[in-house]
Amino acid sequence: MVDMETDTKSGIGPEADKLNQRPWWPTVVVGMVVACVLIAVGWLARPDSEATVERASDREEVTHEYVIPDGTAARIESGEAVEIVPQRLEVHVGDTIRVRNEDSKASNVGIFYVGAGETVTMRFSTPGTVKGACDIHPSGEFVIDVLA
Repeated sequence: MVDMETDTKSGIGPEADKLNQRPWWPTVVVGMVVACVLIAVGWLARPDSEATVERASDREEVTHEYVIPDGTAARIESGEAVEIVPQRLEVHVGDTIRVRNEDSKASNVGIFYVGAGETVTMRFSTPGTVKGACDIHPSGEFVIDVLA
């Protein structure tokens, strides 16, 4: 049998053991709180089968490209009705128009002046309507409706 009185060699006795023991319940409480937090976070982060994800814009930006072929001015001067662009074009904010003039003469394409051998590229940044004279449409006008 072991005597519980003070060990003369180490100086450790029953009172010293009690001083070194910490209460166990704070550790259990902290562990339970951590477990509850982890369960709550996991529950909140779970995928919801009814949730839907939608892109901010389901529509990609578009570049509307038109080429004025060589000889277009001569065709127009001879009386031919040339229609390279539509009379009215509907675009969205963020879209771009690019007009490449391969002819030897400059052309007005709505609000754009495109010199011979030049390319004009413009991006639409705000909604509205722009229109101007057009050499490459029989109506003589090019209207662009820019939608949001």
